This record gives sequence, structure tokens and C-alpha cells, in this order.
Amino acid sequence: MKTQKYINYTAFEVAKSHCCACEIGKIYNQVVLSDGNKINPKVIFVGEACGSTELLEKKPFVGKAGKLLRSTITEFGFNETNCLITNLIPCRPLDNKFPTNEKLVCNCKNMWLKEEIKLLNPDFIVLIGSKPLKFLLNIEGITKERGKIHIRNLNGKQIKLMPIFHPSFVQRKQYMEEGKEITKHFRNDIEKVSKIL
Repeated sequence: MKTQKYINYTAFEVAKSHCCACEIGKIYNQVVLSDGNKINPKVIFVGEACGSTELLEKKPFVGKAGKLLRSTITEFGFNETNCLITNLIPCRPLDNKFPTNEKLVCNCKNMWLKEEIKLLNPDFIVLIGSKPLKFLLNIEGITKERGKIHIRNLNGKQIKLMPIFHPSFVQRKQYMEEGKEITKHFRNDIEKVSKIL
């Protein structure tokens, strides 16, 4: 899909907020814009897609899982001055299920997320869960890959990318036998990013 060159981030957000390029956008007709430093974030946290709470509050990661993510990254020094939180898909998927149509996801990624990364030029991108891992690094297997740092040349700059467990996965597993270990990995991976910067 052909992408557009934006004069600045404000122009990008205006265009993004009016997107209804696919069936998801046409049904929901509402885009959730990114939250945080929209000038020069050191880190961009990339999730999968928005849920109903995100649509209501018009912010990514504000539901139950989002609160876990936000409290944890805050604990390790991330805030609206040094990071941005966004999603692979900026609106809510049909039936709250991530699209199985990979072409649709790739088109959306190219139209919005890749353009956002170009405009903001971060030092580090944290991939939250299996979908950003798959669609940004073309790798599957979040359990095996979490915590590993990958380096990619984006816009002529070497950018580090690292997948972490999705906070909803951490919450689902918290009372199971492996819950403590998963929570530990989640926290340690976020701390690892904070120490690298």
C-alpha cells in the first residue's frame, strides 16, 4: 500500500483519526490515537489492538491489562516524557478478535504504525505480545522470543526491538503454577529496556 508523507506529527494524527480504510474502521469509525511523547520518544510500546475501554477513553492500554502495563513501565521510569504507547491496529477489531486477514493487518501497519515510527524515530521499540512480534519482526513464538533484543535498520537508524509478554497473558496466568515466573519475566524484560537506555 502506498504511504503518504506527512509534514509533521499533527498532520499524521489528523489523517489517522479519520481512517476508515478497511471494514474494521468502517464499522467502528473511531481510531484510538497513541498516548505519550509525540515529539521524540526514546521508546515506543506497541500493543495489538484496542478494546472497548480504549474506545471509551480514547487511549491505548487503559483497561485492566493496560493498567498493569502502565503501572509496571512507570515503576521502571517510563512516562509521558520519554515514551509513547500505541497499537498495531489503532481501532477495535471485529468481535474483539485480532484479524485473521494478514493483508489487512499489514496494510494497516504500513499506513499508520510504520509512518509513526518514521516520524518519531525512537531508539527502542517494545513489542507487546505475539502479534507485534509477528508483524514487525516476522517471527512467531513469544515465549521463546520474549526478552531477546533484535536490531533493525529503520529510516537509516539502528533501532532495538524487544518482545515482551502481553499484560493480559500475565494476568490470565497469575494464579497458575507458572504465574510467578511469567510475571517475573514480564517485569524483568521491562526493567531490561530501562537499563539499556
